Amino acid sequence: MKGAYEKISPTAKFVAYLRTFSNIPFAKEISEESGAERTYQELAGESKESLIRFSPYWEARYKATDRIIMQRGITQILEVAAGLSPRGLAMTADPDVIYAATDLPEILEQEKAMAEAILSRLNSSRPNLHFETANALDLESLLRASSIFTADRPLAIITEGLLPYFNREEEAMLAKNIRDILSRYHGVWITSDVHTKQYREMASRLDGNLRQRQDRISSSTGSNIESNLFMDENEVQEFFHKAGFQIEEYPYSNITHDLTSLRNNVFLELTQKDVERMLELLSLSRTLILVPRTTFSR
Repeated sequence: MKGAYEKISPTAKFVAYLRTFSNIPFAKEISEESGAERTYQELAGESKESLIRFSPYWEARYKATDRIIMQRGITQILEVAAGLSPRGLAMTADPDVIYAATDLPEILEQEKAMAEAILSRLNSSRPNLHFETANALDLESLLRASSIFTADRPLAIITEGLLPYFNREEEAMLAKNIRDILSRYHGVWITSDVHTKQYREMASRLDGNLRQRQDRISSSTGSNIESNLFMDENEVQEFFHKAGFQIEEYPYSNITHDLTSLRNNVFLELTQKDVERMLELLSLSRTLILVPRTTFSR
């Protein structure tokens, strides 16, 4: 299928390849089906070998969201701009789970074809796995995508890897759209994308290639990731409070013991210094759980 998924974001393939060093279900199948390794080699450039050592971070980001969903007993999931997330294939193995992946039309068509190819090889089907066309900044399309859910069960809306490409005005529009949906289907917004300039500075000291990689991604996507960062935690709090949410945090350090890419050193060849550096990065990182405030005026 080489070359068949050119519409899918290069950054989605970048992360898809790095997930293969973990035990995340369907990560390897999705990486192989999409040709993610080739895109990773192109995007990572000269730092492609050293970046593999940061695979535990991407595993932690993914598993933090799954852990939040599991702990809250949520069985309805809407993943916005899902990209190459394995979550739909993995979670819908449970027939009680209803999962919808959303994306722009051409990208979604490719994501659906990929999932169908993987399921066909497994001689399996997922009637509870849905692919719904939606633009994250268009409320009506998100509401149409949400229509498969029932109002008597909580809904988790996931954005993973999306916010860094939005400016503040676009982030505010997304937040409004998500809050409108959650006013009809009670639940939470789970996002791993909220970073501050302070965090980026600390992370850059641990990952010497971070700025170079960020510049390369900004160039390939046309989004200024640096300017989209929040200044500090005060700005984060102010932004989401104004958008009508209260913030809870899930630190990545909570799941360090569950990171197979950190424990299994066969492929990553982590030195003790690498492990210490990764544990420090994980201690700085978290996923946000955004809960709509009951008293909110627009």
